[in-house]
Amino acid sequence: MSAHRKAIRVVTFPFRAMWFLVLVANLLVVTAACVVIAAFLAYGLALTLSYLLLPTEWTRALWQWAADLYEQSHWFKGATITFFVLLFLPILKFWPGSDPKADAAREREANRLNDDLVAARQQAQSQANLRG
Repeated sequence: MSAHRKAIRVVTFPFRAMWFLVLVANLLVVTAACVVIAAFLAYGLALTLSYLLLPTEWTRALWQWAADLYEQSHWFKGATITFFVLLFLPILKFWPGSDPKADAAREREANRLNDDLVAARQQAQSQANLRG
C-alpha cells in the first residue's frame, strides 16, 4: 500500500505544483487589479472633494495634472469616464423625476387598452365558435 501511495504522490505532485502556481498568478493579478481600482477611486474622490476642501490654486493644479494625463493616456481616459459615470448614475436614476399622476394615468390607459384587446379577442373567438 505504501508503494501505491508513493506512486500517487509522484503522479499528483506536478499537478498540485501547477495548480499552486495558477493560484499564485491569480492572486497577483487580482491584487494588482484591486490596487489599481483602489488608487483610481482614491484619486477620483480627491478630485471630487478638491472643490470643497482645497484652496483654489491647489484644485486648479490637481485638475490641470489630471487633464494632461487625460490627454496622454487612453487607459486613464477610459477609467475617468467610468468613474464619473458610476459617480453620477445614482443621481441620473432619479433625474428628471417622473410625475406619479402621469405614470398612473399612463398605466390605467395601458390596462384599459389591454382589457379591450382581450375582450375583442374573446369576442372574435366566440363568433368563430358559433360559426364553425
